[in-house]
Amino acid sequence: MKSSMTMSLWLGIAAAASAGAPAQPTLTRYSQLWINSVFTTKPDPIIEEQANPLEDYALGGISKLEDGYYAILLNKKKPDDRVVIYPGRKNEFEVIDVKWPTGSWRDAVVTVRNGSNTGTVSFDETLLAVKTAPTAAPQGRPNPGVKLPTPGTPTPPGTRTPRPRVVVPKK
Repeated sequence: MKSSMTMSLWLGIAAAASAGAPAQPTLTRYSQLWINSVFTTKPDPIIEEQANPLEDYALGGISKLEDGYYAILLNKKKPDDRVVIYPGRKNEFEVIDVKWPTGSWRDAVVTVRNGSNTGTVSFDETLLAVKTAPTAAPQGRPNPGVKLPTPGTPTPPGTRTPRPRVVVPKK
């Protein structure tokens, strides 16, 4: 009995000497306890702000009709491309809401739906500017044999200003 007791004592001392210090538990070990706790409220889901899907379009015009809104949308990248929205007609775009300003009509904001995307459009000053037409170059040249009076030079009475002669080339 004495030998079994000393033997167990030596085994206990050997086991204690080979054991290391207790390790600290990781924080993730208990994370499910505070996430699913009945005593705490769940955090609000993070809502990412989406970009306006209609940012390539500007408002060209808006009118209120009996059965809806008539609107013109201008493509900012290609100003010649226009989308016309008629009330009551099937179109890929649909006017949802119009916020009329109390001041200038240029401050109007229109909410438009394109398929499942909804966005806002407003007037863009650069697209609404009236472009002047280029001046036309004079057609043809006067006949070099006829002397035309210079502007501001009085013509003698009884004479008329000769017409410039135009010669059509033969084909």
